[in-house]
Amino acid sequence: MTEKFQDRLKQVFDNASMAEIARRLELPHATVRNYFQGRMPAPDVLIKIANETNVSLNWLLTGKGELFAGGGAPLQDLDNIFEKKIEEMIDRKLAERLIEIEDLGEVDARPEFDAAAAIRKYNDPRLVMNEWFLHEGRKYPEDYGVVFFQGWETYTDEEKLDAVKDAKKVLDRTLKK
Repeated sequence: MTEKFQDRLKQVFDNASMAEIARRLELPHATVRNYFQGRMPAPDVLIKIANETNVSLNWLLTGKGELFAGGGAPLQDLDNIFEKKIEEMIDRKLAERLIEIEDLGEVDARPEFDAAAAIRKYNDPRLVMNEWFLHEGRKYPEDYGVVFFQGWETYTDEEKLDAVKDAKKVLDRTLKK
C-alpha cells in the first residue's frame, strides 16, 4: 500500500509530470507542486481528482480500501475497457455457438516425409533413407541398413514401407546415443 498522499497522487495519474497533472485538473502548476511537497488539496480539488481519475476518495486520502470507485478502472483508460468488453462479448458469442478454435500447429513446420512415395519413386532403400534424412536436414550414414533391407526385391510394398520405417526408428535411436 502506498504510504503518502503524494505517492498515491502520482499513481493515479500514471506518474505524469506535475505540469500534466495541473493541466488535467485545470490548476496552476504551483498548486500541484504544493501537493507534492506535502500540502493536502482542498476538498473541492480532492473531488476533482477523484472525478478525473475515477479513484476512490477514501483510497486517495488514506490509502485504504478499493483504489477505483466502484472497483472499476480509471476513465482515461477507456480504450482498454472497450477492448476488454469487446473481447468478452466475442468469447461469449463463440461459446454460445460452441465454436472451437482448432490448434493449427506450427505455421512453418516442415511437412511429414512421405516414405511410401519415396519407395515408389526410387525402389531403393538406401536412396529412400537418404531422401528422408535430407528432408530432416541430416546426412544418412551410407553403411547402415544392410540387415533391414536384405531381400528387398521380394518385399511387398507394405513390407518395404515397414522395413524403411523400422530402419529409421533404429537409426534415430542409435544416432541419439
